Amino acid sequence: MTVESPKGLEHRPMIANRRTAIAVAVLFLIALVFDIVATSIYRPILNAPDYLVTVYPQRTLVTIGILLDFVCAPAMIMIPILLLPLFRTFNMTLAYGYVVFRAFEGILFTVILALSHSLIGISREYAGSGASDSVHFSAVGSSIHAAIESGTILYILVYGVGALMFYYLLYKSRLIPRWLSGWGFLAVVLLMAGDILYMFDVFGAVPLMQAMAYFAPPIGLQEAVMAVWLIAKGFDSAETVAGRDI
Repeated sequence: MTVESPKGLEHRPMIANRRTAIAVAVLFLIALVFDIVATSIYRPILNAPDYLVTVYPQRTLVTIGILLDFVCAPAMIMIPILLLPLFRTFNMTLAYGYVVFRAFEGILFTVILALSHSLIGISREYAGSGASDSVHFSAVGSSIHAAIESGTILYILVYGVGALMFYYLLYKSRLIPRWLSGWGFLAVVLLMAGDILYMFDVFGAVPLMQAMAYFAPPIGLQEAVMAVWLIAKGFDSAETVAGRDI
């Protein structure tokens, strides 16, 4: 019978944390890359001025884009679940709060995608309607677009609250360098500020996604850098944290 040495036992948590770091990094990259690719496929079609005419003929492309985007939902939900064993040792309330908000985020994301896909049916009915019914389908389409926009505004806020918990936990635990978690925290604040300003109609008639293009890049870049860092370095050990300057 072979008895594992104390040194081997000590390395077990380090190996587990390393695997968790890589898994979290991969999930962040999946959510980021798939969303960018997917929205570049279907969003221009759905947001075109003549979308009622063009969506149904391009339904295959729209459906592919939405399905690619749907991959982001399970990815974003899995991140806090993987991090829960680490985070709850620092702050149990925030750790579980992060799980809840990420789950809510995933649900909202799925609802928004379902509403987006429903525009295919509206476009089909519009194409087969007469002149008298076209106004009706145009109004329904506008209502769905309004629901998508309102849902996206709420989604950004929910994402922001969860992300603030996430980066606060990273900052306090020092599992990654504080400059990296601090960058994430500030970038989330910037994104939420832009979202709130849009709610108060500060940008006028500018579409939501166009307005958010000024506020979203910092957090997108931070998530990409953090993912690469986690793959290359993993989470910092207690010894590394203890030896680092605050």
